[in-house]
Amino acid sequence: MNILLVHNPKYFEKYSNWGADLIFSGHVHGGIIRLPYLGGLLSPDRRFFPKYDNGVYENNGNKMIVSRGLGNSHLNLRINNKPELIVVTLKKG
Repeated sequence: MNILLVHNPKYFEKYSNWGADLIFSGHVHGGIIRLPYLGGLLSPDRRFFPKYDNGVYENNGNKMIVSRGLGNSHLNLRINNKPELIVVTLKKG
């Protein structure tokens, strides 16, 4: 299994194509402001409704886990967006 740790989840498809089976990422801080049923509103690079804002995503059998993180974005703002620390246990098999 190839595990990749990246800052920005934006290039998930490319990471998958490189051969990363499991990708850990952050950067988006959960979308800074989270709207019920819609998800993250704004990414740190000021793009609305980032595609990968929080959670687990799958592409061609490869997975990416995106954390909201513990800190704030450079905007120092979090609304409906609690900080999180993700713990993953990998098991052989």
